[in-house]
Amino acid sequence: MSNAAVSELKNKEIDNAIHSEKGRLLNFISSKMPSIEDAEDVLQDVFFEFIETAREAERIEKIASWLYRVARNKITDWYRKRKPERFENKLMNENEEDEPLFLSDMLASIEKTADEKMMLSLFSEQLADALDLLPANQKDVFVMHELEGMKLKQIAENMNIPLKTVISRKHYAVSFLREHLRDLYNELLN
Repeated sequence: MSNAAVSELKNKEIDNAIHSEKGRLLNFISSKMPSIEDAEDVLQDVFFEFIETAREAERIEKIASWLYRVARNKITDWYRKRKPERFENKLMNENEEDEPLFLSDMLASIEKTADEKMMLSLFSEQLADALDLLPANQKDVFVMHELEGMKLKQIAENMNIPLKTVISRKHYAVSFLREHLRDLYNELLN
């Protein structure tokens, strides 16, 4: 068989594998990623690596297993590269004419006036109530990291769980709290 014929055959095998596994692989990846856009980026990286490897290798045995293993590795790499964002640095509200507002801006600007004390008290109560709505494992991670200042790695060691689990729990807690406190935040500022 000529080199051109072998190359054409490999390209067809690559196309067939991509078309048959794309949907299931995207579902698998998106179940482990915070957004569909991030999942699509990881899927693209997986297929890029697949194409490069398939063209160089004589044959990839068990293509589906190979793709899922590479996808798991790419997901792990994505989370390792991503630096966890602290809750107080999260953008809370942004209008085109206003500058972006962060939770840390609001808390830092609270002085000692009666109104401001009331606002801080109200916000603290709402935060405590929202924290009580979280699953215990997410609440513990959030409190240790954000309120007690522990490092994520230290939390993982103390709780005897993988660092990725700590990061995931923190992410879910922050997402929930941001959504739960958004109305109060907007009300206090308007």
